[in-house]
Amino acid sequence: MEPVNIIGVGMTRFGVLEESIVEIAQAAAYEALEDAALIESTIDHLFVGTQNPEEFTGQGHLSTLLADYLGVVPAGATRVETGPSSGSSAFESAIALVGAGMADLVLVVGVEKMSQVARDTASKILSRMLSLENEIMYGATPTALAAMITRRYMHDYGLTREELSLIPVKAHRNGAKNPLAHFQKEISVEQVSNSPIIADPLRLYDCCATSDGAAAAVVASSKAVHEYGFSDSAIKVLGVGHGSDYLAVQHRSSLTSMNATRVAAKNAFSMARIKPSDIDVCELHDAFSILELLNMEDIGLVEKGQAIKAVKEGTTEVSGDIPVNPSGGLKARGHPTGGTGVAQIRDIVLQLRGTAPIGLQVDNPKIGLTHNIGGFGNNMVVSILSTI
Repeated sequence: MEPVNIIGVGMTRFGVLEESIVEIAQAAAYEALEDAALIESTIDHLFVGTQNPEEFTGQGHLSTLLADYLGVVPAGATRVETGPSSGSSAFESAIALVGAGMADLVLVVGVEKMSQVARDTASKILSRMLSLENEIMYGATPTALAAMITRRYMHDYGLTREELSLIPVKAHRNGAKNPLAHFQKEISVEQVSNSPIIADPLRLYDCCATSDGAAAAVVASSKAVHEYGFSDSAIKVLGVGHGSDYLAVQHRSSLTSMNATRVAAKNAFSMARIKPSDIDVCELHDAFSILELLNMEDIGLVEKGQAIKAVKEGTTEVSGDIPVNPSGGLKARGHPTGGTGVAQIRDIVLQLRGTAPIGLQVDNPKIGLTHNIGGFGNNMVVSILSTI
């Protein structure tokens, strides 16, 4: 495989936005192209990660539409969909194309606009990624499944309600310093623990909101890096891993571990030729507070059952040994499903460049990791980026 690099990134604010899905995708893409000084350059291919724009906005065929509006015609244009990990899968597709020597410059856009429909409608749309026969027909939702997993984890590892509340508190503390985050306010453990129950034991602040937003990245070959003068500033893609699991949660081997994450992480670390202890900063998929704990353990950052100890000791803070979600994560930065994976890439690129927002910059990171969940724990992508 040929070396693969990132030379430009862009992102809109996340939240409830006035602009259309095309307009926010354009804004992120143009920022990435400008960041890479490639506004007038020829893009070989466009990958668009988006989960369900047809139902959220009424607009389909988004990859071709964006190729037209972005002015990259006649470049190839492909839409990628793996649920909420669509953005990461689009990034993976770009890596594969450049790594195979089939392209030198690839633009990746992750986007979703979810606010055009009512929240209950959005929940129904998101629930369609579950198993119709085993879950949807019985009223299951992603939140209900996350609650079931949370209750089991509490039973097995003694996690308390107050301990779980530390996860969204940390997320909002970081989000308050992120100018592009959906939620830019701090909250307390008491506010989390006493907020309305959504699906017991999960409360309002345990669950991410539906967001609008887009992020973009320019993926380049070594040839393009040298040609455009990015030899000293390009961020290297060390590894990527992708894993799946059975669609219905009841068919999986565990309620407190997601094997798709374990597989994706193992493959990414193998490709990168490093180990979990080499990671300096990471962005993990925390659509529900319990997932941050599971993901840390499944990736191998901590031992099973020990994630909350790391949180309580400050290990996962921006200043800690394993900074997790300095952006605020899905909980505070926001979660426009197709946009999240590319946003994570963008945030890690800023960390590795040393240009993250004030108060969120990790001390001299060299290697960063992103982890994105598709479906409810059954289509995972892990990416590893580096300055070295």
